[in-house]
Amino acid sequence: MQDQAFIWNQYDLIRGMTLATLENIDEETADIIPDNFKNNIRWNLGHILLCQDFLLFGPTGAQLPPAYGALFAPATKPADWQGDIPSLETLAAQFKEQKARIKEGLQDRLNEPLQQPFKLGDKGTIHTYGEMLTFTLYHEGMHMGCISGLRKGIAAGTK
Repeated sequence: MQDQAFIWNQYDLIRGMTLATLENIDEETADIIPDNFKNNIRWNLGHILLCQDFLLFGPTGAQLPPAYGALFAPATKPADWQGDIPSLETLAAQFKEQKARIKEGLQDRLNEPLQQPFKLGDKGTIHTYGEMLTFTLYHEGMHMGCISGLRKGIAAGTK
């Protein structure tokens, strides 16, 4: 079996960057939706958490609060939120817990096939947990780019 430490090193790096960004955002800023955006920073953070749990563990293995589907699933938006919304402190704790849980649960399973291959439309198919983990890192990076854009829009005062 090949050494897969590089994948876990990348996971540590990317999740560390996400946590560092989260620590530099206050509650009020996290909820601003600048002009030309439909979501806010809090939504993007919750979406990263939800998608990584769902894509790696499936609907029955996800360990985030059930309400997160209505808050952070694709096609949701803060304008439709109802009920309790998690604080940034809660999201940060969940990012840390999720990272530990994923590393523990998948440490020796990266070459193992998913229960069912995951099709990315006509773009390709993901077959193993390792492929899915690296895809979720790509996804996390995409949303960190969205957060960067949101921060620039907020700083420019386009509320």
